[in-house]
Formats: sequence, C-alpha cells, structure tokens
Amino acid sequence: MRLSKLTLVICLLIIAVVAFGARIRVKPPTILLQEAPVGEVYDFEVQRGQLITLGPIDGDRIYMLTPEPPSKGGSQATGYFDFPEPAWFQLERDSLFVLGGTEEQVRMWLDIPDDEGYFNHHWLLGIAVNPIAMQGSREQIQVGAYLLYRIETEAKAGVVPYCAQDEVVVAPSMVVFDGVRPGEEVTQVVELFSGLPKAELASVSPLDPTSPVAQLTILGTSGFPRLTNSDWIEYEDQTVIPKAGEPGAPFPITVKIPRGEQIRRFEEILMIEGENSRPAFVRILVTTQVN
Repeated sequence: MRLSKLTLVICLLIIAVVAFGARIRVKPPTILLQEAPVGEVYDFEVQRGQLITLGPIDGDRIYMLTPEPPSKGGSQATGYFDFPEPAWFQLERDSLFVLGGTEEQVRMWLDIPDDEGYFNHHWLLGIAVNPIAMQGSREQIQVGAYLLYRIETEAKAGVVPYCAQDEVVVAPSMVVFDGVRPGEEVTQVVELFSGLPKAELASVSPLDPTSPVAQLTILGTSGFPRLTNSDWIEYEDQTVIPKAGEPGAPFPITVKIPRGEQIRRFEEILMIEGENSRPAFVRILVTTQVN
C-alpha cells in the first residue's frame, strides 16, 4: 500500500516548522476516536481529557480554526473517508489570540445525528489552523497547521449505511468474538455495502502490521495485540461488493483458535480493496476463555 497522505501532511508540517523557524505548536495533531457515538454529544475533554492546544509560540498571533472535509485540503488516509458534515464537529471558539510564550486551548465536541445510516463509518476530519496577519507584524512567513482526526463511529449490525460514491462500508465495522474457547470454531457474518455505480470483485487480506499504514494510519485497538498467526481467522480472500442501493453482501468470518493456546485477546484488521473503490477495513476483536 502507498504511504498515507496523513503521514505526508505531518512530515511536511515538521519540515515547514524547522525550515522557517515559525515554531507553531498544535496538539493533538492527530486523533483516533473509536466507537464514536451516534445520536449523542461526545465531549473530548470529559471523555478523553483532550483539548486543542496552540502554543507556546514566538510573538503574538491570531489563528483561525476551520473543520472541513480533508479532501478540501488535499489530504486523505487509507481506509478513511471524508467527514460528511463539518458542523457536527464543534469548537468552543473558531479563532484564537495567542500571546507570545503562552498557550491557548479550545474545547471540542462531536455531535453525529441520530440516524442508523451513520453507524459503522471510518471518517477523516481535517482542521485547518491558519494564521491571520496582524497589523504591525514584521514576519514575512507565518506557518499554519493542518490537523487530521480519524473518527470511527459505533459498530452496529443490521443497519444500512449511507455510502459515498467510492466508499465501502462493513456492517458491523468492528466484529467482536467474546469468550471464544480454544479448540472451537465460531463464525459471524458481516455485510458489505457501497456507493459504487456497479458491483465489483474485491480482494480481502490482513493489514500488514509492519506497513506504514498500520504504523501511522489504521492503528490497533488499545489493549488488543495484533494477531500473529493468520490461520486462526478464516475468510474468503475475494468477495463481491454490491452496487449502491443493493442489499448488503454477506461475508462470513470464522475464528478458530487451536486447543491449548493460552492467548487472552487479539485483534485482526482485514483490508477490502476493489478496483474502483477506495480501500476499506473491518476490525476483528477476539477474547478467549483460557483455563
């Protein structure tokens, strides 16, 4: 897989800061939010202790913060699609006056409407942080930043998702196998949906945990190490992705842990890649019953 543009944006920001000495500091530059609630307001400060922080910087500056679909800024990340409505991501303030040597913080909330079509999505949100020229400033170069936040909405089976034209959505987007006993086989069936104008064949394969995409973009679920033995999960390596408006295509996934294994939990991430669709992925979380 090619290097994600998420990685490229972060690298270019670092290069710009070093080259021009602007010393802009913005955190967090990226976020992975899993199981983002649908129909409830999510407060990043309350739930995760996170705020957007600008500074400390050299000199006084005003910055504008603008949530937007990242494609507007020329950015994308493997497995994630444009956040559909920037107004669902709310900031306490959209402009900040930062005094030299100090920090300013902004609270943020996520408010996805209560609609079953918004479950099971992997979205990418861009936040442009742009300096505003101040009267009397002698700086010829003022560097901004571009934040990229990954938002994975709640997983839910039995719903029909909204899909962009080149988007593939798996329902549920996170498959949980709880209390699997080594030596037994357990199967769950997910459904594939798309916004494609016609059906197509797609390949299915595990995400290489050593790849740049796995290291920097599609990160693992906290507390679940990646599966090291691919034989423990069985699935077809090709599947049909239905066209827009068609019922979901069933895709069985079977967990088969050998008897006697002592592993407690693990995660597998399967990539689904068609010729005309952008890559999609499904998470598989497994916990076991071990004596």
